[in-house]
Amino acid sequence: MARGARGGEPGVWQRRVEGFVLGQVGAPPARVLEVGCGDGELARALGRAGHSVTAIDPHAPVPRPEREEEGPDFRSVGIEGFFGPGPFDHVVAVLSLHHVEDLSGAVEKMAGLLGAGGSLVVVEFAWDRMDEDTARWAARRLPETHSPGHASWLEHCRHGVPHAVPRGEPHEGGEGRRAASAANVARWAREHGLHDSRTLREALGSRFVQTFFEWGPYLYADLDDTSEAEELEAIEAGEINATAFRFVGVGRASAES
Repeated sequence: MARGARGGEPGVWQRRVEGFVLGQVGAPPARVLEVGCGDGELARALGRAGHSVTAIDPHAPVPRPEREEEGPDFRSVGIEGFFGPGPFDHVVAVLSLHHVEDLSGAVEKMAGLLGAGGSLVVVEFAWDRMDEDTARWAARRLPETHSPGHASWLEHCRHGVPHAVPRGEPHEGGEGRRAASAANVARWAREHGLHDSRTLREALGSRFVQTFFEWGPYLYADLDDTSEAEELEAIEAGEINATAFRFVGVGRASAES
C-alpha cells in the first residue's frame, strides 16, 4: 500500500495520522524509528516537532542536505536489513507491516530496537474486513476517472470495469457492472501477499502488550466526494466495517518488569 498517494478528502488522512503519532510519541526530544517511511512526510513532521528521527524504507527519499540538515536521517533499507544503532524510544509503522514478507521477524526486530519502556505505534489497513456491504458502499463512491498510472487500490480491485458504478446506481446491475467486490479485494490481497488484520494483531501481540487499540475509517481518502465523517457515520451505524486500526504497545519485557 503506497504511502503519500491517497486521494479523496485532501490531506485529511495524512493529518490524522500525524496527529495520532505525534500524540503517542509525546514531548520532544525522543529517538524515533519510522519503519516504511514512504515519501517522508510523517518523518519530517516528527522532526519539526523536535524529535530525532531515523526513517527507513527501500525507497526512502534522497536526503536534501541544503534543506534537511536538521531533518530525518533517511535510509534506503527495509526493516529486515536495518542494523542502525538503538535503542529507540519509539518505533512507528504506518501502512508498512501488512506487506512485510517476514512479519514475525520484523516484529521481533522492532521489539529489539526499542529501549526499556519504549512503545510501538502502528496504523494499519484491514483489507479482510471488506465484506460485500462495505465493498458496495465504496464502489458507489469511486471516482469516475483517475489520472493514468494513479489508480487507487480499490480501482485495481474492480472486475475489469474502466469506470466506477455511478453514485446511486444499483451495484448488482450485471456481471459487467460490478466493481470492488469483497471477493476481488481478497483476490487482490492474496496476489500481493498482504497480511490480514488478524495475522497482524497476532504478530504484534506475540511481542507487545497492547496499551491502545481502535478501529477506524480508511476508505474515504480514495473515494469521490466522501469525507472522513461520512465514513465514520456509516461505520457507527453498522452499515459498513471499519477497515483500519491503530495499535500502541510496549515490549513484554518492559510491561512485566
